[in-house]
Amino acid sequence: MKTMVYTKSVFSILLAAIAAGCGKNNTGDESAHVASGDPVGEIAEYEWVSEGTPAGRHRVVRTGDGRISTDLFVHWNNREYTVKDELQLDANGLTRSQRITGTSPFGAPIDESFSIVDGVASWKSVGESGSTSAAAGGIYLPNEMGSVESIGALVRAALKNIDGQQELIPSGTATVRKVKELTVGGDPGDAVVSLYSIAGIGFTPSYVWMDQDLQVFALDFGGFMGMARKGFGEDVLELLSAEQSKSEATYFEEISPGLSNRLAQPLIIRNVDVVDVENGSLRKSQNVVIANGHIRELSNAPVAADNAMVIDGTGKTLMPGLWDMHGHFGISEGILNIAGGITSVRDVGNVHDRMMEMTEKFASGAVIGPHTYRSGFIDKASPYATGDTVETLQQALDRVDWYADRGYIQIKLYSSIDPAWVEPIAKRTHARNMRLSGHIPAFMSAEQAVRAGYDEIQHINMVFLNFLAGDREDTRQQIRFTLYGDKAGELDLDGAEAEAFFKLLKERDVVIDPTAAIFDTQLVHKAGEPDPTFAAIVEHLPLSVSRSLYNPEFEINESNEAAWKKSQLNAMKMLRKLYDKGIRIVPGSDSLPGFTIHRELEVYAEAGIPHAAVLRIATLDSAAVVGAANRSGSIRVGKEADLVLLDGNPLEDISAIRRAVAVIKGGYLYRPDELYAAVGVTPFVQSLPARSN
Repeated sequence: MKTMVYTKSVFSILLAAIAAGCGKNNTGDESAHVASGDPVGEIAEYEWVSEGTPAGRHRVVRTGDGRISTDLFVHWNNREYTVKDELQLDANGLTRSQRITGTSPFGAPIDESFSIVDGVASWKSVGESGSTSAAAGGIYLPNEMGSVESIGALVRAALKNIDGQQELIPSGTATVRKVKELTVGGDPGDAVVSLYSIAGIGFTPSYVWMDQDLQVFALDFGGFMGMARKGFGEDVLELLSAEQSKSEATYFEEISPGLSNRLAQPLIIRNVDVVDVENGSLRKSQNVVIANGHIRELSNAPVAADNAMVIDGTGKTLMPGLWDMHGHFGISEGILNIAGGITSVRDVGNVHDRMMEMTEKFASGAVIGPHTYRSGFIDKASPYATGDTVETLQQALDRVDWYADRGYIQIKLYSSIDPAWVEPIAKRTHARNMRLSGHIPAFMSAEQAVRAGYDEIQHINMVFLNFLAGDREDTRQQIRFTLYGDKAGELDLDGAEAEAFFKLLKERDVVIDPTAAIFDTQLVHKAGEPDPTFAAIVEHLPLSVSRSLYNPEFEINESNEAAWKKSQLNAMKMLRKLYDKGIRIVPGSDSLPGFTIHRELEVYAEAGIPHAAVLRIATLDSAAVVGAANRSGSIRVGKEADLVLLDGNPLEDISAIRRAVAVIKGGYLYRPDELYAAVGVTPFVQSLPARSN
């Protein structure tokens, strides 16, 4: 699905709505999206681009009296994101009132308002509301992240203060710092632009490019998508993106050493219970020696090592590090993964240069992050296309070779691929010793895709669509979500048709990557309630992140609520069916790193899959899919020391996976409480210290 939702910051949350890809769509005349009757004033126009494809545009009108009107329209992959923002600033550049309306990419209404009356600041959105005293002179940080001009106003307000800090409404403090300055050329002439970092509005700093008048000039979202002032083009945006990437990497290189403990000497974990995922059992009171990034000894007898550090594991449980098999993530998200005990991630669609940079920095230890495994992404150019697109079958085959030559282990196909291409792509992919996975292309059934060579299917809805849509429907469109929601609950999973498909999946050893948790986000989440995928941890998150978790992606109403809930219940039954039939499952997030995998595994357990099997799915089985089971995925002498120490026993309480007290990735030891605190997350439990022997 490639949603990338709820990532590091305000800007990444905006990208969360947008980063599902960008189609080659005509976004129309941007003037059509500016309300008639707006007062004429200073006008700024912006163009959105995703990997060379126009993605949208917006217009900003500033009238000089503090009023800023924005109309934003982004169209991609059969999704339209529309935002009309009326922002009124006071004489000090702080928010006096604001109204944001529009439609979310999945059709849910956007309606957010803010005002100050008699010294009280009040706000209300579709999902949450509140009030506080306005005496501190704060600036409102909107819940709806399409308000780009609110970010510009925040930067200007903070820079008026000598320390670059600005109080926020509802709460918190942002710190703005100028990072670098460049001169860029475009059709309007040269422009001097500066990159500013903004800390305090998300997990880690966000970035914005401003011109000399401190107006927003450009935004970049990890090289996948960005926007820039009209007339400056994609080349300028690519330059700014590269410079921003360097600054972001520098930031994480600076903070990582203080949050990492390099194991220059052996580490002993004494008297700890060990999860044996190979046999589905708990080995009580074990002693583990870790040296040179590997498990050197595992014994129920006392152990010793010269000059060792020691962790007392009494009452704790040691298990292999978790895997996320469906990531679309960036360098900023490494901390969240490691803090959550996720030591390995398979990325199934990203920007190549950024992916390689991130992989190198994670592998070297320069930046905190998991081991990474790479899947290449291919789609056919169409009005619904996303990501890396090709025009012809030969180009697709060449792209397979391109990925293989660069060490990718898998190819992921997307929804616009011509069904006739799948078999030749599969043959080329397998000839290059890679696996083939993906969405099921439109006008193709999952059964046809499997028979054509698919090794893996991404997303549980794609499994259901084999029966609900077959090769009849254009599943490039939102029908792949709405039809699933409307009809999946009616599918007889014990019927002959379902049984035949399960048999085919088992015979072909097809892996299912369900990303089940995110469908609770999409099809069950009602306005005003916390997103069910993150309800257990919402109070631990920074307010700028948690507020957005009360706004739904789809509009749940009387006409669809019962059917969609029934479909989600049947999806749970499907998960158990897949397990019972011996069909391999791997856990993927496709959303907020770390926390989504925790919920994904809880969903499997709630579906009736035994806890021991869930833990094996999340470790050894995932390692086997990427060819790493010989060195990772279980606790065995000689394997890499990718481990997580838990407060609790996940074989009895699967939610214990949320309570890591130590994480080991190879030659590094991490304290999860310190990692969480560094990104504004309230820790779940105090970490255990390592002491000299």
